[in-house]
Amino acid sequence: MQDPSTYFLQHYHIEERKKHVQRRIIQFLVSASILLCVAGLLIRVTSPLTLLLVEALLLISIAMLMISWHRKAVERQETLFMMLELDPDLLEHSNGMQLAFQAVEEGKLESLQVSKTQRRNRGSDVKGFTSGRIDSRLDSKQVRRDATRSDSQYEGLEDDLRPSELLVNEANLRYQERADQLWKESESKDSDLIEAGVERLGDLVRTDWFEKNAKQGAVQELMDSNNQDEEI
Repeated sequence: MQDPSTYFLQHYHIEERKKHVQRRIIQFLVSASILLCVAGLLIRVTSPLTLLLVEALLLISIAMLMISWHRKAVERQETLFMMLELDPDLLEHSNGMQLAFQAVEEGKLESLQVSKTQRRNRGSDVKGFTSGRIDSRLDSKQVRRDATRSDSQYEGLEDDLRPSELLVNEANLRYQERADQLWKESESKDSDLIEAGVERLGDLVRTDWFEKNAKQGAVQELMDSNNQDEEI
């Protein structure tokens, strides 16, 4: 990827242009809806109550459009910050993009990058690099360590996930949800489960369905099919 500062500036200006265009569209839609309402009242095409209801529906639609645009902008911002490995705390600020833009203008974008901060503070981190200090396992003076009494030594060593790890974790959760959904759909369409009158495979195992529907030579047939796949 190109220089992070240059990459950020490109996307920042693109987002600013999008916001400008979206503001113009919203202003036009609001003005047009008000003009239509006023014109309808003057011409008396229909009752004032109907016009007010139509105006309310138009304004609600415009509000939903604005919410959708804002949500997509936030998603693009999160993706940009993850790609540049910027501090996730910036996402909690309403003006996170402006803070990052100021850092770029001052040439201090590295101060907001998590990976750069970790590398810079690694040598003074009491939880990090040990500078080669080790304990010999063959030292006769070394006191026996009881694993059941050393849990407190590991407290506080956990840290927040890095942006890349957060992205992988989110992807795993989405894959899990999708896999669970596909599994449920597969169970709901399984003819054997429907025939046995159960909803889940585990319920089918608890019945005597497999004993009643046992197939002679099923194991040998499976082994033969595996051998054919290996030869191919």
